Amino acid sequence: MISQILAAMRDVDGVHGSFVVTRAGALAGKDLPPMFDDAVLTEVGRRIVRLHDGLSAGGQDFDHCVMRFADHKLYLRSVPNGFLCVLSTNGVNTPALKMALTLTARRVDPLIADAAAALPAPSVPPPRASVADGSPKSSQSGEPSKRQATYRGHRV
Repeated sequence: MISQILAAMRDVDGVHGSFVVTRAGALAGKDLPPMFDDAVLTEVGRRIVRLHDGLSAGGQDFDHCVMRFADHKLYLRSVPNGFLCVLSTNGVNTPALKMALTLTARRVDPLIADAAAALPAPSVPPPRASVADGSPKSSQSGEPSKRQATYRGHRV
């Protein structure tokens, strides 16, 4: 059902396809060419969630985001139950795309919650504690090691 709703996004000239991820980053539905497999979109979903968390760190939630690449744009629209993502060319008609995003978001958002409930719980290993230079934290005291860490050539 989600893929049928997303297929309407292709009516906008310049749109290659779209996909939807849950707030947890799981793929809920897609309408993209076959070269975009579920494993790639699942990883993209996790990154979208991290991007959302980073942009929302100041206390404000983001409504939408546009990532511009050499030949394509990735539009991200935040909806209450997840994220609507659209892959397009650089020459896409932006006002038409925004209107289509708004209409599609209204229709697909309730279905994201249903898809999230039907998905199995992800089995994610716990993150390893380490500092930026890769040296592990001291396991006994919980304090970071006394070594200086560097990030992009700067001491942190």
